Amino acid sequence: MKIFITGATGLLGGNLVRHLWSKGERDLRVLVRASSKTLAIDDLQVERVPGDIRDPGSLAAAVSGVEQVHHCAASISQWQGNRRQSYEINVNGTVNVMEACLKAGVKRVVYVSTVDTLGFSSRENPADENWPEHQSMARMKNPYFDSKYDAEQEAKKFLSKGLDLVIVKPTTMIGEWDVKPATGQLIIPAARGLVKVYPGDGGGSFVDALDVCEGMRLAMQKGRTGEAYILGNERGNMTYREFFAMVAGLAGKSPPWIRMPKAIALLAGYAADAAGAVFRFEAEFNSSVARIAYANHYFTSRKAIAELGMPQSGIEGAVKRAVAWFTKYGYL
Repeated sequence: MKIFITGATGLLGGNLVRHLWSKGERDLRVLVRASSKTLAIDDLQVERVPGDIRDPGSLAAAVSGVEQVHHCAASISQWQGNRRQSYEINVNGTVNVMEACLKAGVKRVVYVSTVDTLGFSSRENPADENWPEHQSMARMKNPYFDSKYDAEQEAKKFLSKGLDLVIVKPTTMIGEWDVKPATGQLIIPAARGLVKVYPGDGGGSFVDALDVCEGMRLAMQKGRTGEAYILGNERGNMTYREFFAMVAGLAGKSPPWIRMPKAIALLAGYAADAAGAVFRFEAEFNSSVARIAYANHYFTSRKAIAELGMPQSGIEGAVKRAVAWFTKYGYL
């Protein structure tokens, strides 16, 4: 069975290709942009197809003869200056992928959305797939959240056209092969002992990237058409202070101990926005990041556990592997 993966050079896509390979899948085709760093897949004998999800022509060739597609590619930028690019990649790119799959007669597509399409929740009452509101996320004015929400709505339209589509919503993934890095932006400074402050009581949901990969493999096998599945960890809901303390402790560093007032964080975020606009660079810490850092962003994966058999590995193990990988490849 030929399987096609977009975003195969990123944190999720790279781990997914490697995970499928470890499960005996050898007929793998991956989409690779000319500018992509291919470290995550360089040691695997997979078929590489040059292209870009923004280019429908390259996708038509890429999905020809394919039976299953995992659409992982996305822009994860949370900088306002990249809003247009976020929509071009996340929304238009997703439409292009779905149209190409429909025309090629692909048997099933697993589309990677995100829990960031759902609203805020509490640790005591974490959000599930039927969480009733999105407006709390929309108020963040985050280009990643907004574009992924719109992309998911566009993807769902293809169900009525006959596409067999399953949607997965990973929480914050921790693992190796984070080349860019993505969540490594949280892990690397904490592992260096540089994180001394924490953002109030804000928190999120963390998961082992390999568990997400297995959840995706299982969603392809037995997920229900048109259904969405949160791929997270029931023990992965924690405050950012708890997460940074875990990373620091596992790396032998001191945990954060200074509570940062929200007003100061927002001022720093807006200052970074302005600097990025003037000097034309993407500020990794910006006003969008500052706002989300003080929100409660917790989720449950009960549905994926019950219906798919989603594994629930410890977050500590994922952090240890990530720190070891970042150390091996010179990030630490």
